[in-house]
Amino acid sequence: MRMLLCAGGCAAALSLAAADGARVTRAILGEAAATAVVAVPLDGPVFAHTQPQWADLRVTDADGRDIPRAVEPERAYRFEERHVEWPALLKSVEQLPDGGLAVVCELEGTNALTLTRLTVRTPLRDYEQSVTVSIRGADGAWVPLRTAEPLYDYSRYADVKKESVTLPNLTNRLFKLVIARADDRVFSAYASMIEERDAAETRQRTFKRYDVEQRPFRIDAVIFRDSRRVAVADTLRTERLAVPSFTVEEQRERKQTVLTVEAAQWPLTGLVLQPDQQNFDRRVTVSCDAPGGWRELAAGRLTRVRLPDTAPVEQCEIALPETRAARLRVVIENNDNPPLTFAAGSVSALRQAYRALFIAEPGARYALVYGNPEPVAVPVYEQSVLNYLRGGRQAQVWPLAAAPDGGLHIGAAVRVRRFFARHGLLLVSLAVMAALALLILRAVRRLPTS
Repeated sequence: MRMLLCAGGCAAALSLAAADGARVTRAILGEAAATAVVAVPLDGPVFAHTQPQWADLRVTDADGRDIPRAVEPERAYRFEERHVEWPALLKSVEQLPDGGLAVVCELEGTNALTLTRLTVRTPLRDYEQSVTVSIRGADGAWVPLRTAEPLYDYSRYADVKKESVTLPNLTNRLFKLVIARADDRVFSAYASMIEERDAAETRQRTFKRYDVEQRPFRIDAVIFRDSRRVAVADTLRTERLAVPSFTVEEQRERKQTVLTVEAAQWPLTGLVLQPDQQNFDRRVTVSCDAPGGWRELAAGRLTRVRLPDTAPVEQCEIALPETRAARLRVVIENNDNPPLTFAAGSVSALRQAYRALFIAEPGARYALVYGNPEPVAVPVYEQSVLNYLRGGRQAQVWPLAAAPDGGLHIGAAVRVRRFFARHGLLLVSLAVMAALALLILRAVRRLPTS
């Protein structure tokens, strides 16, 4: 019966906790004039009060409706220009009265294009031509992009040719090319010498002959180049910040120096330790606070060498797998060496920068909501906004309003729920053991005495 009462008390506490919620709502400072992709940098208070995998982090509009969002680490991007060639369909070829050649060509397909170059492929060699590129205007008439541009091939003399013209980032699909001469003429000259002899003298005569070849300017293909600026993720962007606080404990029996670092649930990728001493080389292990004790994250060495006639050596950074924890524990193995000492501000953290991304509509106001004390499922949203950024585009950066003063208020019922969630199994085990002990004691008392 007592066990049932205990279980009933736990359930009542949990149901009471479920009704006691605590959330933080911070305005996102910005307003879009047109539909835009917005990035909101996350700060320390957001890290401190959000659940793992950003499960309770929401973007809401003025009516409190959830807006699909994505949370990603900030990266330093480099941009590459990539090119794809597309052959055009030759729709018509017409010889003009002035001897030119008009070619209408079209690019098939529905994908968006950014055309930066046009190439005219021909099997001819040793030629000089010019081409004028036109597009359709608003009234349907052909409008030249610029004046005629030369095309040539001087392969008789050197490996020099020009068969392409640049385009100003066009999105059109229908083009008209005007070639200056439909028939190409090639002139060649050669000399011959005739020698005549008679009894008295020898005479030599040289003749220079010219040959003119008229050939059609054949077009094998018209190729357009589609150029895209693509973002390539380079390195993650981290911030080096002083940790909120830390304590140092000397454990002489174990010959260790132990630092307990308040990590405030920051997404940390490393620690930087700057002892006061100058020459040391110590083994270091870093662990994070976890249910049941400390869980080791990484190990490394803390080294600094400052000696005469030697190059200075310093390795004071310990790399970590990205971790969000309330506290970190750093154990420095001193062995028989003097312990290292740490002044205020000598411990820094490498914090991964994060941002929330969403699509903002014109005139709408948005807020960032977090701090749910109850565990919630990780939301599943469309991630198309990330593909938008991968295409080399930039998001508008909107800041958050200041966080409320003081810590996040947690009600008593929520504290009880968290206590039972953390220690519930132990309490149930103790209750079962106490009940068994009570039953055994009663059974012993009922045994007949001799």
